[in-house]
Amino acid sequence: MKLQDLASVRSGLVLSRKQAKEPSEYRYPLINLRCIQQEGTIQLKEADIYEAKEPLKEEYLSQSGDIIVRLTAPYTAVLIDETTSGMVVSSNFVVIRVEDKSLLPEYLFWLLNTEKIKRKIYENATSNMLGAVNARFLADFELALLSVEDQRKIAQFNLLAKRERQLLRMLADEKEKYYAGVLNQAYKRAKKGK
Repeated sequence: MKLQDLASVRSGLVLSRKQAKEPSEYRYPLINLRCIQQEGTIQLKEADIYEAKEPLKEEYLSQSGDIIVRLTAPYTAVLIDETTSGMVVSSNFVVIRVEDKSLLPEYLFWLLNTEKIKRKIYENATSNMLGAVNARFLADFELALLSVEDQRKIAQFNLLAKRERQLLRMLADEKEKYYAGVLNQAYKRAKKGK
């Protein structure tokens, strides 16, 4: 079954079409390439502010359950949740909005980030310098559907594993700060002792 039979697949907004020429009251957070992390998350502090000349339609804004896929390498897919909904999605990305109950967005998110699927995307990328893939490739993407229950199990395990990796990274960062603090204190004490 093709992805387009189960979901809408379209490119993001061409920013110049709706962009205000001067500061505007219609300000939106913008998902840019810097926001998308290799592990499939959005780094909100990297988001830009997009000033539109008019209120944007819902179709141009991320919604919880959407999957956003980079059109250039590394073709990372991210799953939109409550914290990342309402953001402008630029034409650097494809927005996949699942419309059929037989496909879970969380499962599709996992599937699109597997090595096998990423390899297929690389093989179908254009040969220009950017190596961009087009939305049509993703719309025509063939997938064999598992049962919803099997999709749910895979999706839940994937999200749990992602959360664990995220917590481990945070722990490692905190440990580095702790070690640096202890070493600095030891150095200061030793220096005073001279």
